Amino acid sequence: MKKRICSIVLAVLMLVCFTIPAFAADVSNTTIIDCGDGYYLKVTLTEYVPEAATRAIYQKTATSKADAYHGNTYIGTFYLNGTFQYDTVTSKATADSWSASSSYGYSGDSSRSGNKVSGYCTFNYAGGKKLTMSITCDKNGKISYD
Repeated sequence: MKKRICSIVLAVLMLVCFTIPAFAADVSNTTIIDCGDGYYLKVTLTEYVPEAATRAIYQKTATSKADAYHGNTYIGTFYLNGTFQYDTVTSKATADSWSASSSYGYSGDSSRSGNKVSGYCTFNYAGGKKLTMSITCDKNGKISYD
């Protein structure tokens, strides 16, 4: 009986230890973008890549998180998400979404075209300013943002 319990516990431990996560996250450095009129964004781009990318068509998901400021005042956070497929010949955006959080209120939208996901957010602070971001994926899966 003890052998059977030990075998089951060992099997469960091996299963937990050797399970490969479905996605690996690679976080880039934070970049400051000057939006003019005293507004700026602190942007961090995170890529999520499936571990077992052995298919002919590869897929990546990227999230761009932008903390918005006016001078020293934190206004809110704007998230732009994009999913891309690429195969070393072409790439395309297959999904886009956006979200935000702010105590001042906000509005926004996102869209995709070709290999690019674009979005904007207007925070209702000091008359508001439209802040825009985009994420692009090239044919080799390199993610970049503006």
